[in-house]
Amino acid sequence: MGALVKGFDGLSRGLLFLGVLLFPLLSIAGGLGFQAVGFFLGISAILVWVADRSGAAYLRSIWPICLLAFVLWAWLSSLWSPYDGDVIGGNASILFILTLTLLFVPLAFLRLTKRLSVILTWALIIGSIIGVAIIWIDAATGYALSIWGDPVAPGANPVQRRSDAEMNLGRGQVSYALLAWPVAALMIAKMKRGVWLAIALLIGLAVSAQLNNLSIVIPALALSAGFAGFAWWRPRWGVILAFSLAIASIVFAPLLGIFSSLFDIETMRKIPLSWEHRLRMWAYSWELIQQTPWIGHGFDSSRIYDQVTFQAPDGRNIPVISMHPHNIGLQIWLETGLIGVVLMVGTLVALLETSLKTCQNSLQSIGVAGLVSATATCSAVTVGVWQHWWWALIVLAASIIILLRSQDVNTS
Repeated sequence: MGALVKGFDGLSRGLLFLGVLLFPLLSIAGGLGFQAVGFFLGISAILVWVADRSGAAYLRSIWPICLLAFVLWAWLSSLWSPYDGDVIGGNASILFILTLTLLFVPLAFLRLTKRLSVILTWALIIGSIIGVAIIWIDAATGYALSIWGDPVAPGANPVQRRSDAEMNLGRGQVSYALLAWPVAALMIAKMKRGVWLAIALLIGLAVSAQLNNLSIVIPALALSAGFAGFAWWRPRWGVILAFSLAIASIVFAPLLGIFSSLFDIETMRKIPLSWEHRLRMWAYSWELIQQTPWIGHGFDSSRIYDQVTFQAPDGRNIPVISMHPHNIGLQIWLETGLIGVVLMVGTLVALLETSLKTCQNSLQSIGVAGLVSATATCSAVTVGVWQHWWWALIVLAASIIILLRSQDVNTS
């Protein structure tokens, strides 16, 4: 049995290091590969756990139960969703399976030896510097690196390829907006002037977002910097405030829809089209929420409302809701109703309790507060709640904070 555990541990550690080394490439490629890293790493950790039932005490907490209950409810809502998706084998069932595997990802970090923890820490620090540098270069050169890595196919539309590169780079920048905070905490822990390197990393990421005309990354970094800074000063309250932001962004999401409905066409035409589109999405989402507030319209139902369009200033007809409302709180209300909101809020409250118990030092609080606030901010304006890569990215970023255990801080 010992040899079996050792073999599974080796597999888990190998996948963990491989995944970390691939972070820069996964980010510039649009972040979708994070779900594969999270899934296979979780599977390997499950094999370890089956062979050796130790190290996964965190699974006895309440939050995994709440999270699985939320995903199960979302899956169940497929039964009344107007979206034509398979109940068995569709996105909802895949998300449930992915969530089960992701729950074991932290185990791969917890079982690392002290020596391997130090090596992985430096791999994350160096890899993040390289990753942000690649993103910055790609944005500054008009996606030259992306197009070099994936050239325009013969006969393909070069304008569409550039648009895809812009979108993928944007996802990569959002990815590093989350990863940056656990990594910044590692820099501060391991380097004498690590705080300055962390600041440089964040500035480089912000500049790349400006070059890519991605408006969410800079506000997300600025807001999360405030929460992370407060957590450094008051570790417990910094974590509490960050989770409060995340909870409020879900509970009070309908207020955003109500507020968005107050804008008239003349006012919306004075703002960028992307924000006009969001205001229209959020206002329409509020209309839909009112139709069935208790159980929602069902999993992925946001996808069917693309028949309702508005005319852009350039004459194009644009769907009011493009795939999802671009606000996770509104999407949870719209698709899973109040029941889904209660389950997700319960998950966050339980996670807050666990975070307060397990954060052993101010650096862990910085990582948690920065990650949670950045996730809440980006979730409020850009990603969809069911995107698999987003779930995997959050779990991987949160697991990095494990490397900041008290016994590992300020060692090299």
